[in-house]
Amino acid sequence: MVEPEVIPLKAALGARVQGLDRSTVSAPEIAALLDHALAEHLLVVVPGDRMTPEQMRDFSMAFGTPQKQLLRYKRSGPVPEVSIMVSTLMDDGSTDKTALRAEDWHTDDSYMAIPAKATLLHSIEIPSRGGTTWFCNMHSVYESLPEATRRRIDGLRAIHSYDTARARNRPSQRTDQEIAETPDVEHPLVRTHPGTGRKALYLNFNRLDRIVGLEREESDDLLDQLAEEARKPEHHFGHRWSVGDVVIWDNRATMHRVDVDYPVGERRIMQRVLIEGDKPF
Repeated sequence: MVEPEVIPLKAALGARVQGLDRSTVSAPEIAALLDHALAEHLLVVVPGDRMTPEQMRDFSMAFGTPQKQLLRYKRSGPVPEVSIMVSTLMDDGSTDKTALRAEDWHTDDSYMAIPAKATLLHSIEIPSRGGTTWFCNMHSVYESLPEATRRRIDGLRAIHSYDTARARNRPSQRTDQEIAETPDVEHPLVRTHPGTGRKALYLNFNRLDRIVGLEREESDDLLDQLAEEARKPEHHFGHRWSVGDVVIWDNRATMHRVDVDYPVGERRIMQRVLIEGDKPF
């Protein structure tokens, strides 16, 4: 078996894996290489051919245990661990809310008590142009904050909600069962990566509602201040998709967003898998 090569990107985060035979990821040494690359680089790009939902589920197991995402209507019927993400822009102005929500910086699953460790996104159909997905290194965001700010936020906790007035766009509606499964949750504002011990700012512009113990105005001001650092381009990497790409990112220390700048009517369809995580600390 030829070991694939992990090539760091010339960016704030990320690595590209060359020479990977995706059918070999169940081998312990290959799975360990990929999981180590994810913890070290926070983002892993694996080029290749389109996969079926079954193949993608099996590939994702190199990074942990795949989990079913909250919204049932997105799940692939025969393989519920794989979600079908349709963000095509339609002539009548409609689209799945996934597209509009994804314009803002966010990290997957933070409204859950135990958020997903990682996300895998696999391009099935992409528009002729646009649709770059951007990623933000939240280790470097935290480390770039003034020391006084780091002292102020270390130990603070925040409430994450399925929806918050702070978000620009409203999320997809939930069924009664899905509402019952998603009460508001509390997470640390500064999160420690369990694999590396590095601290990361744990933000989500779509889900983070308020900081515990602060009045709303003070909480909003502090969150806006932290967001300002996260928006700086020195923390970012933009992935321009090719059909068949798989991009894996570490939700414990990244945020991501998409440019919704692709042509109307051109299909944009992805497959997504979430990997079970652990309780933030």
